[in-house]
Amino acid sequence: MTELLAPAGGEQSAYIALEGGADAVYLGLNDFSARAGAENFDVQSLERTARFAHVLGAKVYVALNTLVKDAELPQFFALAKAAWQAGADAILLQDVFLGQALKNACPEIVLHLSTQAGCCNVYGAELAKVCGFSRAVLARETPIEEVAKISAVIETEVFVQGALCTCFSGQCYFSSFAGNMSGNRGRCKQPCRKKYTISRSGFEEPSYALSLSDLSVGDRIKELIAAGVSSLKIEGRMRRPEYVAAAVKYYR
Repeated sequence: MTELLAPAGGEQSAYIALEGGADAVYLGLNDFSARAGAENFDVQSLERTARFAHVLGAKVYVALNTLVKDAELPQFFALAKAAWQAGADAILLQDVFLGQALKNACPEIVLHLSTQAGCCNVYGAELAKVCGFSRAVLARETPIEEVAKISAVIETEVFVQGALCTCFSGQCYFSSFAGNMSGNRGRCKQPCRKKYTISRSGFEEPSYALSLSDLSVGDRIKELIAAGVSSLKIEGRMRRPEYVAAAVKYYR
């Protein structure tokens, strides 16, 4: 059965998604989350949410998917282990080699490779698998033909709804350069979604020159299922609970 995976920026969104028919939710803790601006969870609220999900037969995935500095490694390892002990069913990481180190330190942890890693071909999938990951969240840019090939190598998770990043799978320094708010540290201010003018004839009027339309796969999810995708992912940890409820209902 293909999994329907919903975002949970906070506890209310998690409960609404799970009650609405999501098979799993993904959420961030107060540290190392690529959505630092979301409500997010502490270990205690994660434990409550995981207990609720497990009663329903659903799962909870914890995103610790920012880049981690060397000085932060002890804190990161402690938090990842605490999340696992609180009931997380998998931990999402951006750094494949950090995942390998975590797996070596705590072999029972289940690892999912975040879309921030930019996995878009079988070579990336094979490396992830060697490093201890059981699933890859594919880059949004991955062609459907490659999705099928990767799904034969490792369990795959693919976005079906929500915002699209202007840059390749979030590997962007625009927010960092413009305002010292790094997207790779969970603090992207989305400057690409502002209006800009271009110094070229015919483009003087302000427009959304860099912003992409949001994604809505709709009933084309059948193509993803046919390609062997294991999990259909709704983007939106910064969205309101009402949005999460509507998206889950639609895809369910």
